[in-house]
Amino acid sequence: MTRFVDGDTIHVARGGTVEKLRIIGIDSPERDECGFEASVGNLRRVIGGRQVSLVPGARTSRDQYGRLLRYVEVGRTDVGLAQITSGYAVARFDSRDGYGAHPREAAYVAADRASPDKGWLCATPPPVRPRADWPLPGDEHPCPQAEPIKGNESSMIAHSPGQQSYLVTNPEQCFATLADAVAAGFRPAKR
Repeated sequence: MTRFVDGDTIHVARGGTVEKLRIIGIDSPERDECGFEASVGNLRRVIGGRQVSLVPGARTSRDQYGRLLRYVEVGRTDVGLAQITSGYAVARFDSRDGYGAHPREAAYVAADRASPDKGWLCATPPPVRPRADWPLPGDEHPCPQAEPIKGNESSMIAHSPGQQSYLVTNPEQCFATLADAVAAGFRPAKR
């Protein structure tokens, strides 16, 4: 292992070359997103300079960006599952998202439902709770007041009232809480 890109992507040395590898079935915060540092820090702790095993399991060997797709194991530890169970990644890029099922999908989804959140809900600024005057003035595409979180499926970003793009976001899904949106695979908006 040579470098950590984020909590779901690493560079690994294989046969004298370095390859960028995306861990199958998980998603973590990107650089400059809330939770990024914690997710990468946990991945560093799990791998810790140890020898890793790369196990195939996706329906293709590489993703659309040319990254190698593999499960990563350190001894008997499934690194992707460890990221999920510790709350630093979510189960994603599987049959629920149109990417095709993978052999560990059921375990990853179950772990995701049971795992704590360690950073995906730290969006800044903090979301503003809906007020009595609903929809918010200027909201071009309002969600119901009971489900104020707007989920944009093309970006898989969840927008909360009071955030920068909230009033112009046209949601494909609406959620009661940010936690519900995260559980459905959305990431909190950064601003």
